[in-house]
Amino acid sequence: MVPPPHRSDASGYRRPYASDEPSVPTPAIRVPLSVRRERTPGGTALDGFDQQDAASIARAGWRDIIYRVTGIDVGPSKESAYEAGLRDRVRTSVGGAFPIAVLNLKGGVGKTAVVEALGSTFAETRDDRIIAVDIDAGDLVDRHGRRSPLSMADLVSDNAVTRYMDVRAHTYMNSCGLEVLGLPEYAHTNWRLGRADVVKAFSILRKHYSLVLVDCVKAINSSVMEAVLPESQALVVVSGTSIDAIRKTRTTLEWLSNNGYRKLIGSTVLAINHVQPTKLETVAGKELEQLSAHVAATVVLPFDRHLHEGKAIGLDKLSKDSRRRYLELAAALADMFPSRARQPETVHDLGRGVGVRSPSR
Repeated sequence: MVPPPHRSDASGYRRPYASDEPSVPTPAIRVPLSVRRERTPGGTALDGFDQQDAASIARAGWRDIIYRVTGIDVGPSKESAYEAGLRDRVRTSVGGAFPIAVLNLKGGVGKTAVVEALGSTFAETRDDRIIAVDIDAGDLVDRHGRRSPLSMADLVSDNAVTRYMDVRAHTYMNSCGLEVLGLPEYAHTNWRLGRADVVKAFSILRKHYSLVLVDCVKAINSSVMEAVLPESQALVVVSGTSIDAIRKTRTTLEWLSNNGYRKLIGSTVLAINHVQPTKLETVAGKELEQLSAHVAATVVLPFDRHLHEGKAIGLDKLSKDSRRRYLELAAALADMFPSRARQPETVHDLGRGVGVRSPSR
């Protein structure tokens, strides 16, 4: 078993398991735990409320209000229980390295942002080592927040790399605990990634990390991808919502099916990514629904202004809906870990003509 990384924000807290029920609208008000007050002798539960408390009530949920007034804990909401169930699934033991390739023939669908947000979601929820690897010479390092002085070129050329800390010298870890291994800066090197480099990188990383996410090149028929795809145990195919992007997604899945990777499609999650604040057209929705019937799970990722900014991604800056959907995406992938069976079931109604299906537990 891969030991956990050293980071100060890791939490060992686990909520009780909850069934994966559809999410429900949340109450309009919620009181943060940090502003709750204990009862004082000789006073009432409402004593000591000031203007700040009154303002906080506007953000309170009815369960929290009951707790503050009566001291009775009525338990988590249906929404909280659903999210706790997602987190329990994401924490499933891997039992070894589990590479996940994130790809599509189409550019501009937000693939790199999905890699960063998904990897950070895994790292924040789990207690083991998670790494994202850039083989696309894209902006994964920029979306991660900082570039390590060393890159994959240095890693694969150093025959003395054996320990985790040797690898760690080539990566940068964000506040969630996600590490990123980048490529050399394109404008300042003549080094080019080859198939042998990917093979060697995988041979090193699988010894030290539980999850390895790969930000793949668009040319899935390249020699580099000939090294990535056989190593991958799951795929995330990221699709935009335009007709052109959806048709490229169809071509991606067809190419995989026709070139020896049909079995891998059974371990594929289709991530429908809204890179613009527009609604899904009826025709596009029908095409995506057809595609989702051929993969293990489908998750719709809403438009998020923070991701659209193109800056370093912070999970705490994502909308609540985005964070929930990335948890759903991570849970769908966790259901593909070797310790779980894979039978598709509907777990969330997106209200857009496309459901989210996930392998059953």
